[in-house]
Parts: sequence; C-alpha cells; structure tokens
Amino acid sequence: MDNSIHDELIQAIQQFALKRDKRVMQKVQIPSRDMSSEHLEHLRKEWTLTQLHIVSCIHTSQNVNNSFLASRLHISKAAVSKAVQALLKHNIITVTKKPGNKKEIFYTLTESGRELAALHEQLHEKAKEQYKQLFNEFSIDDLKTVTAFFNLWVKHM
Repeated sequence: MDNSIHDELIQAIQQFALKRDKRVMQKVQIPSRDMSSEHLEHLRKEWTLTQLHIVSCIHTSQNVNNSFLASRLHISKAAVSKAVQALLKHNIITVTKKPGNKKEIFYTLTESGRELAALHEQLHEKAKEQYKQLFNEFSIDDLKTVTAFFNLWVKHM
C-alpha cells in the first residue's frame, strides 16, 4: 500500500484527536433554543462534558458512586470527584446513603438534574442526526470500512 495514504490517514487521525481533545476540554453551554421553557433557564450555565456524562449515567443507572462513574466513563476518581462537587454545588445531584452503610455514598438526580439529563439527551440526538447526514456522503462499503477501522482501533487501545 502507498505510504502517502498512510501519512494522510495519520495526519487526519491527529487532527481529529486534537479537535476532539479541544472540544472535550471546552465547556458546553446548552443553547437557548434547546430550552423548552423559561423554568429551564437556570440550567443555562457552562457544563463540562464530564459533568454532563455523569448526569446521564446517574439518570440511566442505579447505585451510582464514584467508582462506578470512574469505571463507566473511563476517567479517574479524582476527575469524578471534581465534577461531582460542581454538580452538588449547583443542586443537580444529591448524595444518598443506604441504611446500614454509612460509609459509601451514592448519587441521585434532583429535579434540575433530571431536566439537565433530558437536555443532554436532546443534544445527543441532534449530534446523531448530524452524524447521519455526514454518513449520507459515503457508500455503505465506505461506512463498513470506517466501522471496521474504528472497531479494530478500539481493540488496540
């Protein structure tokens, strides 16, 4: 195979990774157009992707604690703790303990947290639609090749 295509692909991967890393480090602000009513306006602050994904995990799972979140999101417990503190401060989540176990803490969503989880899901749906529009630019065989590439890449990570 021609080495120039390898070089092009490596450059494309590096550009993708840099852009993705930059995006992950940015804070996400829920656009006003995604606020279905004025009572959601209090959620219009800047959230990190980690915070939004924590809210989503708590929304879709039970018995969520720091270890669960770190494992599920593939981030450190320290990163979880930092994100959780901000969510607690803004009354998005609350801490609960199980009877008979005063040591371990679990997280549940407040009403605001459930609203934020719903908004986050709406943003995910919009992103999926944008991906699908992009996919329409390629043939089924191209998409199968890209899928095979990403699946193999993940295996090697």
